[in-house]
Amino acid sequence: MKKVVLIVSIIILLSCSNSSNNTASDNIDNMTNRSVNVGIYVYDYPFGYMSNGHIGGFDYDLMNEISRISGLKMNFNPMKFEELMPALESHKIDVIIAGMTVTEERKELVNFSDKYYTTSQAVIVDSSNTNINKEEDLIGKNVGVIIGTVADSMISQKEGINIERFDTGSSIILALKVGKVDAAVFDKTTCEHFTAYDDEIKIVQEIKYPDEDYAIAFRKEDTDLLNTFNKALMEIMLSGYHDELIKKYLSAN
Repeated sequence: MKKVVLIVSIIILLSCSNSSNNTASDNIDNMTNRSVNVGIYVYDYPFGYMSNGHIGGFDYDLMNEISRISGLKMNFNPMKFEELMPALESHKIDVIIAGMTVTEERKELVNFSDKYYTTSQAVIVDSSNTNINKEEDLIGKNVGVIIGTVADSMISQKEGINIERFDTGSSIILALKVGKVDAAVFDKTTCEHFTAYDDEIKIVQEIKYPDEDYAIAFRKEDTDLLNTFNKALMEIMLSGYHDELIKKYLSAN
């Protein structure tokens, strides 16, 4: 009788083990074959841009490499920055890549991947401007920011600054040149790109802000997708591909 019970127990254990393995395998297959709707901000060169109807940039190339490694199919959806979080919440998209800074406020709403870049905020003014040399000099001035960004939140908390909100950095630069705003605040890497090719504007080097990490955003419940992306990101960092992206898009900054 004991032998019979033992044999039955072994059969049950093997059956459970095989069932468990099949489930894990199925989960991997389902993730590999999954199509992922990607919300991407394409007005933030060199991280995202449109050229002749085609998406390009650091973020775009990074996502395509994640696709190659993971087997996930990426469906790109260009959006304005302020549209991204609502689209993620409403399941119109599955992930966000937008040069998005990890903040405590955003972490309450979404999960973030491991960081893939670090930068900070910066202030741009007209090259002839000698009146804005420290953050306090922005008080009483018209300052342009991109809607919904860290710069928007940061400058909104400063009393006495008149905020002008725009959809894109290039729109802010145009407003700066025609005198609609006195200064612009957005990510330093993008600021460096603008000033590298336009000697009519400059970064106020004396105004410095803390470093910020860029990461990919996910809905809280999509932990399997998050883990898959993080594994791919780790491979990208170790393989040297991340360094190639830095060289391709950011070495001139």
